[in-house]
Amino acid sequence: MIDPEASQERALPLDVLRGVAVLGILLINLYSFALPSDMRANPLQLDNPSVLDTFFWYFLSIFIDGKCIALLSLCFGASMEYFARRHQQSELQERRLWWLAVIGSVHGYLLWSGDILFTYAVMGWVAWQWRRLDQRQLLVAGAALIFMQSLTLLMFAILPESFHKEWAVYATPAEISKEIALYRQSWTEQFPARAAEFFGLQMMVVITGWPNLGLMLVGMAMARQGWFSVGISRPIGNLLTGLTLGTGFCLVATSVFIGWAKNFPATYVYMSGAAMHLLGSMLMAIGYAIVGVRYCQSDSFVLLRKLVTPIGKMAMSFYVLQTLVCTFIFYGFGAGLFAHFALSQLMLFAVIFWLAQILLAHCWLRYFYMGPLEYLWRCLAYRESLPWRRT
Repeated sequence: MIDPEASQERALPLDVLRGVAVLGILLINLYSFALPSDMRANPLQLDNPSVLDTFFWYFLSIFIDGKCIALLSLCFGASMEYFARRHQQSELQERRLWWLAVIGSVHGYLLWSGDILFTYAVMGWVAWQWRRLDQRQLLVAGAALIFMQSLTLLMFAILPESFHKEWAVYATPAEISKEIALYRQSWTEQFPARAAEFFGLQMMVVITGWPNLGLMLVGMAMARQGWFSVGISRPIGNLLTGLTLGTGFCLVATSVFIGWAKNFPATYVYMSGAAMHLLGSMLMAIGYAIVGVRYCQSDSFVLLRKLVTPIGKMAMSFYVLQTLVCTFIFYGFGAGLFAHFALSQLMLFAVIFWLAQILLAHCWLRYFYMGPLEYLWRCLAYRESLPWRRT
């Protein structure tokens, strides 16, 4: 029988970073849950925005969009490194990734096509095959993969307009109305469109998943260096924070500024602008991780750390819970409130939902060792029933 306490051992910074990432992801996923898709790409697509709506769009684009999902990818890679130290059986980890792909597919087909778990399973499998690379090789390979996607987008940008005019466009008013009507329909009426979209995303993982893989490799290298357990020295931490956060912020801010100056044309937003934003977001995520590790080494904001740590311990369960709650509120098989709220109102909803999740996480872990999906995932991977309830 597996000891649940031993199986739950993690480095504290990973739990904190994972918790922050899952809460931050909600802010961006609300675009998909509650608003027409083009609003995430272009603030001019917002419906009669207030000053507060516009402020939140720029804030999310610069500091949150792409960063939290990247931070979660980095934590996923670090967790794989710690798992490899405890379990040498490659078959066990491959079963874990297989079942993660199954859980992600169920999530994507039945609830929401924006699932990331399937991507983590596929790219995690590749990262697991590369785990025997030394630390320097992991960093070089990770950096190359992070740059690859940005370079690909830049290459698309220099192709003739006839090549990308079909997809580098915004939806017409008629298409937006059709999208709103779709999400206000019942579950069965939505299913064909959701299934087709998620199947397409699954097929595209081999093209779009490389930045996630790159960050997983970087996370493995950081864990191997001992940064999540021992910590980071002050001089190295200062240098790396400046390089990653500074460079990343400049790239993201520049991409947003150029978009603003050009009135956010789709050909810029979806290609060269996306290339700068993607690369900058990856660098900022690494910077966030370094800042988070250094914060966990200090005695500052201990209460905040204690609040988000349980979320990090139940990251998968809360990621899917966010889908359950938001689709019930905004989609037609629930309250049907899709496209009813402004962006600033959705941010207020997010804060209230954050507080509810934090309270639920603390209450749950008083009685159980792990979240319900984490428990299911472990039982499927280990092929045996594990102790779940605390006695």
